[in-house]
Formats: sequence, C-alpha cells, structure tokens
Amino acid sequence: MPPFRPLVRAPKVILLLCICVLLAAPAFAHTRSQSFSTWTVDGNVLDGIFQIDSYRITQLSETPQDLTTLLRDHLAATVTLSQDGAPCPATPARVIAAPRGDLRVELRFSCPKPFTEAPGKLHIGAFFDVSISHVHYIRITDTAGFHEAVFTQGRNELAVGGEAAHTGTDVPSFLLLGFEHVLSGIDHIAFLIALAMLAGGPWRILWAVTGFTLGHSLTLALVALGILRPDTAAVEALIGFTVAWAAGDALARARNMSPWIGLAGAVGILTLPLVAWIAGLPVLPWVLLLGLALFAGTMSFARRFDGPYVAPAIATIFGLAHGAGFAGPLLEMHIPADQLVWTLLAFNIGVEGGQLTALAVLGVTLWVLRATLTQFPARAFDATAAALFALGLFWFVSRALA
Repeated sequence: MPPFRPLVRAPKVILLLCICVLLAAPAFAHTRSQSFSTWTVDGNVLDGIFQIDSYRITQLSETPQDLTTLLRDHLAATVTLSQDGAPCPATPARVIAAPRGDLRVELRFSCPKPFTEAPGKLHIGAFFDVSISHVHYIRITDTAGFHEAVFTQGRNELAVGGEAAHTGTDVPSFLLLGFEHVLSGIDHIAFLIALAMLAGGPWRILWAVTGFTLGHSLTLALVALGILRPDTAAVEALIGFTVAWAAGDALARARNMSPWIGLAGAVGILTLPLVAWIAGLPVLPWVLLLGLALFAGTMSFARRFDGPYVAPAIATIFGLAHGAGFAGPLLEMHIPADQLVWTLLAFNIGVEGGQLTALAVLGVTLWVLRATLTQFPARAFDATAAALFALGLFWFVSRALA
C-alpha cells in the first residue's frame, strides 16, 4: 500500500486541512495592513495622495457601506496638520484613479504661514485603530529636499518644513520595515517552513535560505530600479503557488509519490481560465498559467534528481516572486536614485533578519517538541506538509481569480 494513503484516509488530517483553508481567508489579497502617502509642499499648502487597498477599508465598518465615503470620513478624522499648535484647514478629499483593488484620494491642507517660516506637524493616525500592526509609508517633498519614513502606531508624526523635513531616507525605519515585512507576512512564513521541510538538514536549509536571498534580492533591485514592473495580483498569486509547490514537493519526495501527481496539478492550473469563465471572474494571464503548469509537470518528473542543490535552486527561482512582493512598499514611495542603494540595503538586511528569526523560532520549537514529547507523532511531517499545501493552494486559486 502506498505510504500516502494512510494520510489521505486519516480523519484528523482531513479536518486539519479544512481548518487551515478556513483560516486562510483573512490572508486573502494582501499579507499585511499597510497604506501609502506622498506629499508635496508649496508655500503654505500641503498636497497629498493617500492610497490603501479596498479590503482594509471594509474593516472600518461592521455593516456594508460605500468605501469612498468610509475612507473620506476616516481620513478626515485621523489625518491632521498643525502649525504653531493650531490646526490647518483641510479641503474635502477627492477620489482619483488607483490600481485595481486600491483606493486613492487627494488631500490638501492650507496653513496661515509658509512652511519655510513656520514648520508644520503632519499626523497620520489612519487605520492604526483598526490594526495594531498597521504600517504607513510616507514621503514629503519640497523644493529644498525630501523626507521618507515608516509610520507605526507609536510613531506617526512628521515635520513639514524646516531642517527636519530634509533628512532624506530614514534608513533605520527601512531596516525595521524589512524585518517586520517578513514576520508579519503569513504567506512568506509559510513558504520558509515549507522550504525548510523540502531542504531537510540544517546545512541544506542554510543553503536554501541563501538561494532564496539571492532570488528575492535580484528581483527587489530590478523592481526598485524600474527595470521590472510586476503585476501585483500576479505576484500575490505566485507567492501562494510557491507555498503549495514547496510543501507538496517536500511531501512527495519524503513519501516517494508518483510523478503523475504533478501532471494532475498542471491540469488543475490550466482549468482555472475555464472556472473563471463559468463564474464570471477575472483570472491571471494565460501565459503565466501555462508557465506554472509546465513547471509543475516537468519538476515532478525531475524529482529523482535529489541532492544538496535541489532546494537552493528551487528557493532561488521562487525567491524571484517573493522579491517582487517585498518591493511593493518601495515602489509606492518612488525613492530617488541617490537614496535607492541605502534603502535597498537596509530593507534587505531587515528581510534577512526576519527570515533567520523565523527559522530560529521554528528550530527551537521543534527541539522543544522533540525533547518534551515521549513519542513524536509519526505523521507530523505529513500533516504539516499537507496543511501548508492546502494553505498555499487556497491563496493561489483565490488570488488568481480575484
């Protein structure tokens, strides 16, 4: 009897898969709560553009309401500008064109004096009361220079005008941003766990993480430099695919499963356009789906080539997709070329710190479980890999049809 059948027949494992699929719903579309704003100073006037994904706006009310009205009202109450301790009047927010799934509004504040004479203080408290881990990326520019920063719940004010407004990129903030971006991204953490399971021993895991670093660093640089402009929806779906494939391949290699399973997965990917057509939903481009189907099919038959370089090679390839996801915040901020190198370096170091922290926590957890449990569950590996596969599959399909 093939070793995979007991896993399929185990009621507890099936129940675990169902729970994981249900829990995956909140992670749909985006991996973290974040927003962006860019501001321009002109004398005594501050003009800004605020952008956030529509899903976050729905969290502002328990009852269905017009998203534009919700966003306008929320920003009016949480985004303020003051000068000499007095509030500056704001004009009503105006909705402008935005990428699919996002909303953008224009904001304007007018103060009594030019900011060169009397600096202002911009406060952005939007969405921090909705999500304690919300992050806001801000950039302020005037004729004398610019300032970029990352706002969190405890740090959400920035000077407008004066020397403090021309300090360039806040490198420590981007270092922290890269660290938090990995740890707060459920799909990135899930991929790291699946990658560790695929790699095997500690040294193989280290090599795999190195390959992942090379892949996402390359894409991150290309995207930030403007050479590559990935589609956000496609990137999100690809990240889900990497989780499903890494977990599924780890289980297939461990249990020596038939390579025909990969072909079944390829056929499933190619049926997505048909499902989208029947349901009246959008879907990823045919070229992308065809490429993923070819990858799933051919890599299943290449499973017999095992060795210390398999996981690093796969991690490098998949790191390209994750790098495009990492670059999202940097794209929205339009960082100038003279600041880009330090920003990328700080962000990348933060990402690596987050990855190593996640893997260290995983290693300590496994060590504690093995030390405390008298008998480690024989099917723990199977159940974990199957749960990650279900999670990644849900992300891939739901995002591909978004």
